[in-house]
Amino acid sequence: MKIWIVLVLLLSSVARADDFAALVRDRAAIERVYYQHRLGQKPPFEETLPPAALEKLVRLDLNKEAVLRKKYSIVITPAMIEAEVQRINSTTRAPEMLAELKAALGNDPIKFANVFAKPILVERDLHVRFENDDALHAAQRREGEQVRTQLLATQNSGADGTNRLALLQQSHRAEVSELTWQLGARPAETNAPDAELLEAQKRFGPNAQVLSAPQDADKERKLYFMDLPDDLQSVLQAQLRRAGDVSAVIETPGGFLFYLAKEKTSAILNIAVLSIPKRDYEQWLADEAGQIGK
Repeated sequence: MKIWIVLVLLLSSVARADDFAALVRDRAAIERVYYQHRLGQKPPFEETLPPAALEKLVRLDLNKEAVLRKKYSIVITPAMIEAEVQRINSTTRAPEMLAELKAALGNDPIKFANVFAKPILVERDLHVRFENDDALHAAQRREGEQVRTQLLATQNSGADGTNRLALLQQSHRAEVSELTWQLGARPAETNAPDAELLEAQKRFGPNAQVLSAPQDADKERKLYFMDLPDDLQSVLQAQLRRAGDVSAVIETPGGFLFYLAKEKTSAILNIAVLSIPKRDYEQWLADEAGQIGK
């Protein structure tokens, strides 16, 4: 009986090794397609992504799936993968490259599903759950709430917006930035919101800004309050009525924001914003994967 158990374990180990080697080969095929589309001078593919680097990428994908399963009890099912494949096929903006990727995998739908679509699905789901895990980011939220409480406490002492800003900068100088929103309607010649700016705000919070391109360096980039999400506009309109007002702590995918009104007129809202980033995703992932390996 013991001999059979040892044989089963050995065969299982060999099977896992073969599966991993196949994943690495298929990942190399995918990466070669991306490599071929890179422009300019580039070292040989084997130098850009040697076998050890490819193995690391595959292990990272496997670790993400393991963390998703252990931490959040989410098991990726064939139906979920099939839905992701359909999403990729129907929304791709690069059908020619997608066809190249499939061809690199021998036009094998199972390989494409497991090697290309599945990692995308796992990463998206895991990242969303990480961003919305209140327990993981409780310390950062608590820090923002403490700062807000301290500033509100200065109201009884007659502190104005300037004094409150000084207190905020004194305790969190590196994390405090300032910006001005235009409160009126966007002029006709700029009647469309900046798509690049809106994408940055979506990813990094409503105080995000985009550096102007060199050809636009002589133009002032204006931010418009109307471009903010409707729910955020409602909160800030209610809470930032005059200079010195402070907002609630507002959560974004990447952190927690806290606004202090410096100046408000009929035309502009000038604010200082404290940005407290959430825990680092990559470090958290490494920590969780390490725990699974123990």
